[in-house]
Amino acid sequence: MPSLQDSRLNVLPSQPQATSPFSVNTSEPKLSDEATYASFPPLGSNIKVLMVWPSFPPSFWDFEGVLEIIPERAMTPPLGLITVAALCPATWEVRLKDHAFEELLDEDFAWADLVMVSAMHAQHADALATLARARAMGKRTFVGGPWASTQPEVVLQVADHVLAGEAEEVFPAIAIALEQGTAHALYRILDKPDMTRSPMPRFDLLHRNKYTSMAIQFSRGCPFQCEFCDIITIYGRRPRAKTPKQVMRELDLLFNLGWRSEVFIVDDNFIGNHHQAMALSLELIEWQKLHDYPFAFVTEASIDLASRTELLDAMVAANFMTVFIGIETPSAEALKESRKFQNLRKNNVDQVRIIQEKGLWVLAGFIVGFDSDDETIFARQLEFIDQTAIPWAMAGILMAPPTTALFDRMKKEGRLIEDSQSISNFGLPNFRTVLPLPILLRGLCTLLTGLYRPDAFFERAYNSLKVWKPTPTQKPPCLGMAYNLRCLSASVWRQGVRSSYRLSYWKFLFRTVTSYWRSPAKMWLGFLLLLSAEHFVLYSNVVIDHLEGEAEIVERNARAATGTLTNGLVGVEAVS
Repeated sequence: MPSLQDSRLNVLPSQPQATSPFSVNTSEPKLSDEATYASFPPLGSNIKVLMVWPSFPPSFWDFEGVLEIIPERAMTPPLGLITVAALCPATWEVRLKDHAFEELLDEDFAWADLVMVSAMHAQHADALATLARARAMGKRTFVGGPWASTQPEVVLQVADHVLAGEAEEVFPAIAIALEQGTAHALYRILDKPDMTRSPMPRFDLLHRNKYTSMAIQFSRGCPFQCEFCDIITIYGRRPRAKTPKQVMRELDLLFNLGWRSEVFIVDDNFIGNHHQAMALSLELIEWQKLHDYPFAFVTEASIDLASRTELLDAMVAANFMTVFIGIETPSAEALKESRKFQNLRKNNVDQVRIIQEKGLWVLAGFIVGFDSDDETIFARQLEFIDQTAIPWAMAGILMAPPTTALFDRMKKEGRLIEDSQSISNFGLPNFRTVLPLPILLRGLCTLLTGLYRPDAFFERAYNSLKVWKPTPTQKPPCLGMAYNLRCLSASVWRQGVRSSYRLSYWKFLFRTVTSYWRSPAKMWLGFLLLLSAEHFVLYSNVVIDHLEGEAEIVERNARAATGTLTNGLVGVEAVS
C-alpha cells in the first residue's frame, strides 16, 4: 500500500489512531475544542457521489429578472465542483445537481453514498437545508468551498467531513481515505496548490444550455491587501496560474462540446500577475483567430489595468468584452483606511475612461459604510458612477467577512457583532459602524434610487455605449436568429408592454438602434442593457423597501432602549 503522508494537511482525525495516515503540522493552531472524533465506515471503491451546488438568495448578482426573460436558468456553473469531480477516482460515479434550476429529489439522496456540497457564504441557508436532508437519509456529507474555508468549525457542526482550503494536490489521498474508512472529519490545507496540476474541469457534467456563460479559471490569488477582502486570506497574495496550454485545452473541450457564447474567466484579479496575463492573452488571440472567435470573454481586474495599455490591447484583441472592477469608493480617505492603495495612484474617473475607450465595457462594485464615510458619501458615489457611465454598479454596505483584516480589527475594537447572521451587502452590517445605522441604510436607499430609477438607469446605459469604443475585431456571441427573436419577443411583452418603465424602455431601444445599428458589438450590449433593466429596476425597489424596514426597526429599538434607560433613571431618582 502506498504511503499517504502529506505535510500539506492539518487534520482532525475521524477517530484516534496509533498512526495517522496524514502527518499533522503541530505548529498550526489547535483545532476547535467542540470538534469531536467520529467513526465512519469505509465507502468502498465504487462510491456514488451526489454533488450539490446550493441556490443563492436573490441578489444584484443573480440577474433574476433577466433569467425570467431568456431561456437560460442560471448565470454561471459551479466550477469548483466540476474541478473536484475531475479529481475523483475513475471508479466513482458522479452526478451534479445545480439547485438554481434543478429540484433535489429524495431519489437523488437515496442513490448516493456521499453528498458533496460546495458553497459560498451567501449560499449557506440552502447548503444547510441540503445537508440536513442528506443526514436525515443517513448519507455521508462532505463540504468544501469558501464557506468551509473561512468557517470550518461552524460547517463541521452540520457535515461529516469538511475541507478548508484548495483540493487539487490533496484530494486523491482523501478519496482513498474515504474508500478505506480512514477519512478525517476536518482537513485544513496549509499550502496553496500548484495550479499547473489542476485538472480539466468536468464540463460534461453540466446542463450547459441552462447557463448564460461557461466558467474557467486561469489564476488564483491577488497581490493587493484590501482590508475587507477574503480572497487574499483564502487564496493568498501570490497569484498562481495555470499554463496557457492548460487554458487552451479547456477552451478546446468547451468548443468541442458545442459551446458558442460567453466564457467567464473567474479569476479574482486576472492581472494579479500581469506578465502571466499577457502571455495568456497572446495565446488567446491566436486561438480565437484559429477558431473564428467563438467565445467572448468576461473577467475581473484591478483598476491599474488602465496603466497597462499593451495588456489592455491584447485582451481586446483576444475578444475580452467586459471587465468587472472593484472601484469601491471615490473617497481617498476610505481607500487609505481599507488599504486599497492601488486605487489611489491615479484619477479613477480617467482610469475607467481609458479602459472603456480601449474597448472593454466596465461594470463595477461600490461600498458605503467605511469609518471615514459621512452623510455626503452617497451623493459622491452617485456622481462618480454617473460620471464614469457605469450602468451595472453593484453598490452595497461594507461587511467584515471572517478571516479578513477588517474582521480582526472590528473584533479587536469590540465592534464585531459576533452573532450576526448578515450575509448580504444590502442589510445590517456585522459590525458597529461609525455612521449611524439609520443614516447608512437610508443613504444607501437614496443611492440605489438614484442609480436604478428607470430614466436614470437607461440614460447611464446609453452613455456607457457612447464612451465604449469596441474594435472591429471584437465579436459578440453569435446565438442565432431564433434565440434572438425569442428573447426580443419576451422582452417586448414583459418590458415594453407590461412594465411600469415601458416609456423609458422604448426610448432607450429607439436611441440604441438608430445610433448603433451598424455596430454588432454595441447592438449586442445595448440589448443586454435593455434586458438587465428588468432585474436592476425591480430588484433595487425590493432592496430599498428592505433597507427602509431595517432602518425603522433600528430606530424603534433605539427609542425603546432610550425609554427603558429614562424610566430606570426616574426610578432611581424617586428612590433617592
